[in-house]
Formats: sequence, C-alpha cells, structure tokens
Amino acid sequence: MSSEALDTEVDLDAIVDRTFVGDVGVPAGAELLAFATAVHADEPELDRARRAVTAAVGADGLIEAAATITIFNGLVRVADGTGIQLDDGLDAYSADDRTRLGIDEFAGASNTTASTVSGPPARVDSISELFG
Repeated sequence: MSSEALDTEVDLDAIVDRTFVGDVGVPAGAELLAFATAVHADEPELDRARRAVTAAVGADGLIEAAATITIFNGLVRVADGTGIQLDDGLDAYSADDRTRLGIDEFAGASNTTASTVSGPPARVDSISELFG
C-alpha cells in the first residue's frame, strides 16, 4: 500500500466507515475524509467540508482533493464497467485487508473470483460491445 511506502500508519478501517469522524493518519485527514464523504453522499455538509479542507490545505489542496476524488470515481467506474480483475499478486496481497474492510462485499468485487482469475479477462473487439 502507498502508506507503507511512505512509512505512514493509516487507519484503513476509518475510510470505509461512513460514521467515522477524526484523524486517519494523514495530514488534514479528518477534513479530507469529511470532504470525500460529503462529496459521495451529496450531503448538505459539502460547503462546510469544502471550507474546512481549504482552511487546512489551501485552495490548491482543495483542488487536488477534488481531482483525486473525481479520478478515483472515474477509474473505479471504468474498472467495474469493463470487468477488470485483480491480478493474482494483488489479489493475494490485499486479501486480508479486503476481507477485514468488507471490500469483498462491494458489487465490483464480483469481477474477481477464483473462477474468473484462472484465465485472462475476456476481451472485446470494440468499446461499443461494453455498453451494448
């Protein structure tokens, strides 16, 4: 995980708990977590969360946070929509954390199962086949 590369302790349990409020182990973590939660939930707290992030990390930091949320959502939607599977190494490496955090219960997790990982992902001849 990227936190290991930075030798930083991050509370992964907090990031999947919508009710968690507080520090997760990264600078301005409480403000960033509240902002990400408000963005995803379309909560009325979004303006307050946006102001708190700006106060904690500045306007450029707010833009970076919003861009990170946006690209992550886009990548996840593409991965889910195309059925991208975890490769064997990442599947094995992340198994304990995925189970502990309940990630294997997410809808997109069905793309990676013991029966689908045994071979390469199915390929399509054109992008229109994905949405067809």
